[in-house]
Amino acid sequence: MASIDPKGDAQSPARGRSVLLFLLLMFLVSSLNMADRQLIGIAAQPIKREFGLSDTMIGLLGGTAFALVYPPLGLPLAWVADRFNRRNLLAWCLAWWSAATMLCGVVTAPLGLLLSRIGVAAGEAGYAPTSHSLIADTIAPERRSSAFAVLVAGISAGTFIAMVGGGWLTQHYGWRTAFIAIGAPGVLVAILVRLLIREPARTTMPGGSPWPAYKRLLGSAPFRWCVAGSALHLMVTYGLIWAVPWLERSHGIGPAQAGLLLGTIGAAAGLIGSLAGGAIGDRLAQSDRRWLGWWPAVTVLAAAAFGVPALLTQSLTLALLGLAAATFLNALYQPSTYALVQGVAGPGERASAAALMIFIQNLIGLGLGPACVGFASDLLTPEFGADALGIALAGLFLVNGLSAAAFYCAGRALGPGKMGE
Repeated sequence: MASIDPKGDAQSPARGRSVLLFLLLMFLVSSLNMADRQLIGIAAQPIKREFGLSDTMIGLLGGTAFALVYPPLGLPLAWVADRFNRRNLLAWCLAWWSAATMLCGVVTAPLGLLLSRIGVAAGEAGYAPTSHSLIADTIAPERRSSAFAVLVAGISAGTFIAMVGGGWLTQHYGWRTAFIAIGAPGVLVAILVRLLIREPARTTMPGGSPWPAYKRLLGSAPFRWCVAGSALHLMVTYGLIWAVPWLERSHGIGPAQAGLLLGTIGAAAGLIGSLAGGAIGDRLAQSDRRWLGWWPAVTVLAAAAFGVPALLTQSLTLALLGLAAATFLNALYQPSTYALVQGVAGPGERASAAALMIFIQNLIGLGLGPACVGFASDLLTPEFGADALGIALAGLFLVNGLSAAAFYCAGRALGPGKMGE
């Protein structure tokens, strides 16, 4: 892979087959990003047994430790992405986090696993600024929600890979093999990104310091409310890193079967939801751009109505049906939020806007979600036993109500009008 040169081979926005190739590679990168990040949850039970960790410690390892590195490092990497070749930066970051994922499989102590997870976080910090900026400068504004839906679809696919592949490998070959096998393909995809993606031309070149951009974005009410809604919702989403252990404890299912069930649900419901959410978000925003905020408000509120009872029922069938509905509804919201943020950002601020959004989202969502569930589970276990984890997850789902209120305020602050105005 080449160095991250300032100019690269900048091209005009891609068209036709080159757009499809570009979106396919973005889909693969997004899938690997989520698979490598989520694998710790699938392997939580055997890791907990091997190292003698509590649920709180697993939550801190799976979420908080990751969040302390991932969001802060995303800001300087966004500064690089706004000024240098984004394709090259993305390729290097993908190769780095894939190698760190494989390293998780060879550690011999909790400290080694912690440091390897920090390495994964460091690499993944460059994913959102580069991918969001590349899409924003490659795809026309009226089609951005649909393009960002490809990234969200990749999240569903990555969850499927982690849960199904990771669950099967964990049960039959051990959790260490799972980390090595899931991490390895990223190195190959990094090479394909470097060779097959062309750096698009920027509308304008940014200035020297990113802080004026951050200040302007934080001064934007639609940006603030949208990011707040996303951060609160991601507390719920990242809290579901505990979904496989929940099935194991509450319904007596092994990691392979639990991964297959949840992975299939996540892939099917999440993929359909993300693609439908992008298309619906584009259609609604063409008549009134406020729907970029209002549409997510409707979907996350509806997701809580299905998610809470699903996590509390003793029926496996009802639990899976409820989670399928909640997963579908959860996936509907994200493309519109990406489009709203990129629409508020100026041409030279796109990577910075994505990084600032990811910084706040993950500091709150990833930093607090898994840890809160783990802490609540430990607190409730003496009284509720194996059901404690499901109760903790159901309680966290109620945060979606606050998320919906924030998204509504984002749409209201955006004001009436059409996309691009």
